[in-house]
Parts: sequence; structure tokens; C-alpha cells
Amino acid sequence: MAAFTLILIPPSGRFKKQDFSLDRIATACRDMKNLKVVLLHVHDEKNNIDQDIYDEIVSVDSENTLFDKLRKIKYDKILHRSWMHNYSFAKELVEKFENVIVNIKDWNFSTKEEYEFLFGDTSDFEAIEYIFKNCDKVLSHFTQEQALLWSEQYDVNADKFIFFPEYCNKEFFYDKEKEYKNIHLVYAGKIQKSTYPEQLFPSKSNLRSILKLTQQKINIDYVLPEQEYNEVVRSKKTFLDFLYEDRFNKRFHLIRGEKLNPSVLQKYHFGFFELEVSGINTQLYKYAVVSKFAFYLESCLPILVNREFVSIAAIVQKYNLGIVFTNDDLHDFYKVLDITQNEYDRYIKNIKNYRKFFTYEKKMESLIKG
Repeated sequence: MAAFTLILIPPSGRFKKQDFSLDRIATACRDMKNLKVVLLHVHDEKNNIDQDIYDEIVSVDSENTLFDKLRKIKYDKILHRSWMHNYSFAKELVEKFENVIVNIKDWNFSTKEEYEFLFGDTSDFEAIEYIFKNCDKVLSHFTQEQALLWSEQYDVNADKFIFFPEYCNKEFFYDKEKEYKNIHLVYAGKIQKSTYPEQLFPSKSNLRSILKLTQQKINIDYVLPEQEYNEVVRSKKTFLDFLYEDRFNKRFHLIRGEKLNPSVLQKYHFGFFELEVSGINTQLYKYAVVSKFAFYLESCLPILVNREFVSIAAIVQKYNLGIVFTNDDLHDFYKVLDITQNEYDRYIKNIKNYRKFFTYEKKMESLIKG
């Protein structure tokens, strides 16, 4: 039987420093029979690509040569990862090639005028509409509730939108038992510059949360992907408030993480997303299951989630994976954290059971056959 060839293409052909989803997908595909995974990308010396997880890697020097190369490759499907500010490339890919699945990271909830003020370019608006209407499938970490909203807004069938968050990889599962005392919380991921308006970005509310909890003598670390951590240090002026807390707040630290290594979270008791939720930026995660969720599951780390993260909160509550709280709870957060060792151990047990089914290995075969 001829191998099914799946082409993976990163945003605008280039890997994003904080995005590991294509690596995770390729890792999950390694043991699938009759499947060939080809990475097609624009070469960037800054990116250290794991050669072992792809069956073939094709590097080109520009977006145009990427399209030229793609025309010469026999493939069955293209799986393209895309982000805001990269959707014009995704639109061109959908225009020029067949059997394209677009896996979007997120889509903005600002107005077109606000978007232009912030970023100076509104081409994403035209591009995302074209993608939604013309590509084979749209994969995203947004659940069916958001799919129905997009279906109405863009006049497309809701079945086009497939819930496809960043899932776990079994080989990264980390098991732990931990004594529930000297509570230490962690946020794992990227932080935004706090010069951005609060309505659209969560940085200012993140800083308020840090102050509220550390004043209650609760320890918090932010573990950033290595390249993100280096960027924060290099761009000191635009992250000065976070760096100030790191320097002078003894209960808060910025930590350099390691790529796809859940064991870096082993010392912590809970992983969280945004703590205080405010502004219309809540629409970016109200009906989303963001990538931190999978990383926390791999790390066997019980989860703290604000109930405004509607989709994640529903999962955490249904499967008893951690604690759901509200903005008001932040004023006396020790009450939220006041649980027994048995309750904490139960969260860990439930995570071990749940994450076995929340994996790329379970999802990729149905995606390819569909």
C-alpha cells in the first residue's frame, strides 16, 4: 500500500518560537503505518528543528520558493499551521492548492479599526474570511460554541470547524506524587507586553493577579519557553514591570523553560492560565482549550482555572482535574487552595486517567482518514 503523504507547513512557512504544535503532531505520527510526514518550511537559522521526528524535511529560502517546491511534491493532504498576521499566506495556500487543512492558532475579537491602530494592517480580516469559506477544514482550539458563532458570522457550515486543540503526547507524560504544602503556583507560556491596552490583552490583569496573590504570601512562577524568556530579557523596557517583580518580589520569579519538557513543572502544585479575567480579550479563550492545558496534563499538574475560561472550566469540573474559581476569589485565594492531601491526590489520579484519551495519537488517524 502506498504511503499517505501529509505535508506540514508552519505559519508563513516559518516556525514560531513559542509554537510546538507541528513537532507534537509529527511525534504522534511516527508510529502510524503507511504515513509519510514531510515538513516543508522556510529555513531560519534561529530554529533548531528536531530531525528525528519528521520522515522528510524540505527547506526553502522564501515563501515563493515554498510554493514552487510544493507544486512538485506528490501529497495527499496539507496541514498548515497559521497565526494572526500570517493568515494572508494561509489564504494564498488555500487559493493555490487542493486538500488544505488550516490549523489556526487564534482569531482576534477587536474591531477592524482597533486592529489597524494596533498592528497597522487589516489584511487578516479578508484572509480569515476566505480561509473559513474555502479551505477543506478549519482546525482550532475553539470548541463547538465558537464554531456556531463563526458559522453565523461568516455564513459557512459549522461542520467545517473541527475542535483540534494542542493535545498531549504520551511520551511526554510525567508522573508525580507531591506533598500538598508550601503551595507553589505556575503559569507556563508566553507573556504579552503590558503596554498593550487591557481590553485586548491580559498583561495588566496578570500583573494585578501577581500582586494580589504574592501579597497573600502565595508563591508564583512564570515559566517561559526558552526563546520567549530570552526575548523578555533582551526587550527589557517593554517588559520592565514583569522584570521588576522578578527582581524585587521574593514570591514571584520568571523562569527559563525547556522545549517540550514537562518535568520542569515538577516542583509546582497547580498550573493556571490568566487568574483575573477582564476585557474583551476574554473572547479569545472563553470557548478555547489553550495549549497550556495539554502541557499541564503531561506534567501531571492539577489545574486552576477561572470560570470565564468556559470550555476549560467545564472539562476541569467534569473530570475533577483541579479547581474552578472566580475573580472575587482572588481577594482571599488561600480559601480556594484550602484542600486536603486526599483531594489533591485525587486530582492527580484523575489527570492520569483523563490525559490518556486527550492525545494526538488518538486524533491524528481520524483526521487523516476524514
